Amino acid sequence: MVWTLLCGVQRSAAQELPLSLPDALERSLTRAPELVLAERQLREVDARRNGAGIILPVNPRLQLEARPTLSSGNFGELGYAATLDTAFDLGGAPGARVREVDRDLELGQASRDVERIVARLRVTAAYVSAQLAQLRADAAQQGIELAHRVLDAAERRIEAGAASEFERASAQLELARIEASQQSALRERDEQLMQLREALDLPAEQAIALTTRVDTPGPLAPLDTFVSAARKHHPDLSVLQKRLASLSATRERLDREVFPRLGLYAGVDAAPASPIFGVLGVSGELPFAQRNQGPRAVVARALETERTRVTLLSRRIERELRGAFDSHERRRAEYVVLSESGLPAAERSFELAEAGWRAGRFDWFRVALAARDLVELRSARIEALTALWNARIALGRARGGDVP
Repeated sequence: MVWTLLCGVQRSAAQELPLSLPDALERSLTRAPELVLAERQLREVDARRNGAGIILPVNPRLQLEARPTLSSGNFGELGYAATLDTAFDLGGAPGARVREVDRDLELGQASRDVERIVARLRVTAAYVSAQLAQLRADAAQQGIELAHRVLDAAERRIEAGAASEFERASAQLELARIEASQQSALRERDEQLMQLREALDLPAEQAIALTTRVDTPGPLAPLDTFVSAARKHHPDLSVLQKRLASLSATRERLDREVFPRLGLYAGVDAAPASPIFGVLGVSGELPFAQRNQGPRAVVARALETERTRVTLLSRRIERELRGAFDSHERRRAEYVVLSESGLPAAERSFELAEAGWRAGRFDWFRVALAARDLVELRSARIEALTALWNARIALGRARGGDVP
């Protein structure tokens, strides 16, 4: 029975999983390891709520006394006394402790939102990198086919006695170089697919079919749109705001705890030579020395630090946004030039060189050079696309959201 279940799990993992980029991002919300741990940490913070609002700072204390008579020498006469006392936090500290937990929980939720953005960016980066590596492998395959054509041409020239062994060796060398680059691209694709499995907590043997194309990234919205959204909704700024609220709640709790604790006690006093007395009274701390001086000073300085951090972070976010946006636009212009002008020109150059060689107007080296230029331009186009996506991912990270 166990073997049957294990076989079923292995077969299900071996089945190919079609996965689009939106599907991968949706899966990350529930399967990303960092988000699973973040939810657990939120539960830890929420557990501090238990007992936070109790107004008794310590347990009630019971004191019992035995009072034998010593002066008369009659040890049979035994008195007794008992006292029960307790203290109360009446300065608002219990409520302040509850509010402190609430603010810490909000801080944890803001930190979880940051982890959510990081997880989604991680999924996007792995997904796009795997697809780009596949594009490099496909371009290398086209280069291999091209190299075979050049090698066949060299073979025919050698058979006709119009070429030397040098041309064949040169063609074989170029073919080997392109085949090696294809293996490198396939290795990188497999590594990025494993990174994607890690980001989505998928089995290591799970086959994945990526269905979203990455070779046609669309244009971006104006820069001011990203800057305005980041100022209002950037998760890192939200974390700092929540940390300020948490520190303020801690300061309030420390201030409330300075209020002296008040106590109530009751007891009975029964001595052999006197009547039985009842005792009822109140007690209070004498605030000669202020409590929490050190923690309150630390919290006050921490609040100043966090306010400064908010200002510095706001300026850094805007710089990163502008830098990533400008880089993206330059990379996009580069990719458009290579795609719309460079690649067609390189393909046409090779076709003309091959046709001219077949007609006897060009030598073989002209064909080999045109083929190499075409292979290199295809590679440069993929590299420009990779740089474009890197700038796009950096823009998403700078704005604190998904990749646009």
